[in-house]
Amino acid sequence: MGRSRSTGFWLIFPIFALLTIAGCGGGSKAGPPLFPGKVTLTPATATSLELGSTLSFTAAVQTVSGTNLTTTISYASSDPSILNVSPNGIACAGHWDALFTTCTPGNSGAVTVTATALGGSSIPTYVFVHPRIDNITVKGVVLNGQSVQEPCLSQTQSMTLEAHAFSQGNDITAAVGPFTWTANNPTVVTLAGLNNTTFKFPTNQVTATANTPGITYINATASGVTSTSFRQPTLTNGAGETSPVLDFFATCPVQNIALEMGAAGSGQTNVSIAKGGSAQTAIATVTDVMNNSSLPNTNGAVVLSKIPLTWTSSNPGAIGLATSCTESCALSITSPGAAMITASCSPPTCNIGFPTVPASLATSDQITACSNYFQAQYPNFGGCQLLLPKPVYSSNEFIGFTDSQGNPQPVQISAAAAISVLATGAPASPDVFAASLGCAHELPTNCITADYSFSTSRAVAGISNVNPVPLNSFLYDPPGIRVYGGSDFGALSINPAAFGGNTNAFTSLGTVTGKVLAVSANGNSALFSDTVHTPNQVYVTSATAATVALSIPNATAAAFSPDGLKIFIVGGANSSSLYVYSPLQSLQGPIALSGPANAISFSANGAFAFIEEAANGATPANITAFSTCTNQVATDLIGTQGAAVVNLPANPLMMRVLPNLHIGGTDSLGIPIPDGVHLLVLDATGFDILTAAVGAPAAGTLCPQSLAFVQNPPPALFQRIELGQQIASPANFFASPDGTLLYVVDPSSSTILTYSFIQGATTGGIQLQGNATPLSSDISADGSTIAVAGSDGLVHNVSTLTGGADLSQISFPNMPNYLNPFCSLTPSAGPCTLTTVLVKP
Repeated sequence: MGRSRSTGFWLIFPIFALLTIAGCGGGSKAGPPLFPGKVTLTPATATSLELGSTLSFTAAVQTVSGTNLTTTISYASSDPSILNVSPNGIACAGHWDALFTTCTPGNSGAVTVTATALGGSSIPTYVFVHPRIDNITVKGVVLNGQSVQEPCLSQTQSMTLEAHAFSQGNDITAAVGPFTWTANNPTVVTLAGLNNTTFKFPTNQVTATANTPGITYINATASGVTSTSFRQPTLTNGAGETSPVLDFFATCPVQNIALEMGAAGSGQTNVSIAKGGSAQTAIATVTDVMNNSSLPNTNGAVVLSKIPLTWTSSNPGAIGLATSCTESCALSITSPGAAMITASCSPPTCNIGFPTVPASLATSDQITACSNYFQAQYPNFGGCQLLLPKPVYSSNEFIGFTDSQGNPQPVQISAAAAISVLATGAPASPDVFAASLGCAHELPTNCITADYSFSTSRAVAGISNVNPVPLNSFLYDPPGIRVYGGSDFGALSINPAAFGGNTNAFTSLGTVTGKVLAVSANGNSALFSDTVHTPNQVYVTSATAATVALSIPNATAAAFSPDGLKIFIVGGANSSSLYVYSPLQSLQGPIALSGPANAISFSANGAFAFIEEAANGATPANITAFSTCTNQVATDLIGTQGAAVVNLPANPLMMRVLPNLHIGGTDSLGIPIPDGVHLLVLDATGFDILTAAVGAPAAGTLCPQSLAFVQNPPPALFQRIELGQQIASPANFFASPDGTLLYVVDPSSSTILTYSFIQGATTGGIQLQGNATPLSSDISADGSTIAVAGSDGLVHNVSTLTGGADLSQISFPNMPNYLNPFCSLTPSAGPCTLTTVLVKP
């Protein structure tokens, strides 16, 4: 490895000379009775000044007690041939004319400026006068045999950076003085200037310490000139080969995340927790691309810490997570229910820099040359393509053991690459939100709708709450804080908890129009699709950023990835195109789908988006898995050995991903259901059960991760549940939290159908009172209540306990001054009726 000696202490001799000059000559003179306690000169920090330019100094005088004094202040330069200061404190990098109006360049060098008043003096300010800077370079240096890990530093490792300024080809660094250092992604690196040890004065060097995984450019600035990006040190191996020039700083990206409960290495990924029991903690074992990890060690290796992972619960209404979690996250059980817990290293807070590709790694040849050089030094390093920041999702591999040669030995843990949590306890009565879409396309001056929010324990709807505009759609956010309402005239954020209070429950989302199609896992963002106005638009709202408008025609379905990095959107003619949007990346697409699609669901760990597609000519209906990080169709590593596509026997009506790793039961043929990611796809006569296993990325890649649809029995890629009756569209279905029962809500039937995995058959149903048929339905977080908006205009409070029963039917009073519970005026389409019911998560 090549070595060079730093020139970082070039400031010692000029500063020593300055101090010698400043201390010579002069004497003290008796001052007036009032003496200054302090004279403060501004600017007080060392400054660079180009020949012929000027700089304004000011000074303040105070007594010992801090009283400001108004008095004459004198300014002086230690070398007027380099820097001349006018009586009013304007410094000239050269010579003033007699009137102090024209500054003529003089000599280069370092001087001090001092302000004096009433016999007291300020602390000197250093000024470095130099020729015009043409360019500045920043390079990594190797000091006194110090080894430097390249091409990335693991967290807490550091290297020295050195800036050099040039004028007409000459190195004028010694005359420039301190540099200002910046990083475009400042959390990736901590920059600490190196001071001259004798005079505590900044040199042209800085220590760069790796912090948060990702890449950043580092620049140095002096006299308004900014350098090209930092270049890593050039190393030489034993064969005399030099390392490639890399134009970025990298804190080694995370390449693997293993999730377990309780402790690293426990292997526990499927747990049952009683509400009110002892505290539970999820643990993430994080490994970077140099195979340093968050596990403690005894060999002095780096231990990763405080990695800002993005943690998500699929059901935060039941199983919440602490905020600001890193390698561990405490669970809070607020209600019985089930959830998948996942964590990812997602930009912009982890593996920072996505989708930046540095110029030095812009081609495959550059990546190959970089990989060949550094893999010879670090056999466990997977290659320089790993330095390009990408989202990394939890995998099924725990990397905590090595063989006798120090090579990592992964241990398989979870087929779903996530933690499956079942919370048990006594159920509670949920809150229900009820509304109507009867005025959806009426002008606000003609018709306004009202909403209701109530607890099923009271079986009373309460008072109406009038929307500012008629709404065409509603979605609860996963945390259960707000309901997003879509509208042709202006979308709303609704706070049901404020109904009936003094706080306005309705917040306008500005000029956003359209139906709400999706809400992010944290509830801070929502996506709306306007297919009424021309041109069609998709709007992405955010609580922390400006609304984004996207030109996507006929968007009909969407879903946020659990980490919030991307939104997958179905749109285009016949809903046969996929679009992908990220706040960090421009809109991607259209990507052609094989047929019309109407639903998107993500795998538990967020690495895959499953899209259900209807038959299209000779192409059968199917489920297609897309890799979240690449937006491309995933590869099935076991089932088809090709594209991750599972053909279905009929067009799907609805799809859900279950939160259970383990389902203790069988399909209709009595075949047990294997563990993994369970996709349930409802069609007109039953369910297809697809079980997928999620693995780690292939060697040498951060993404995409591997995926395999389980063959059970081979070569079948799905199992079948027959319901024994025809199911109409739009149907809905729910799974019990423990994964033993399915409830099918058929809009053509007054009975909620029940299927038992344990018995492997339909076991009956729950009858709605008055033979009402469902218009809308939703289930509570604990699975104990299904709320149904019935054709009779009532909300049916259906209990799933002890066989199930329609416990109560809740009616709605007429709005004040109107003869209708939901609308201010009967629209041309007919009377407003109950159409929407949502259960607070």
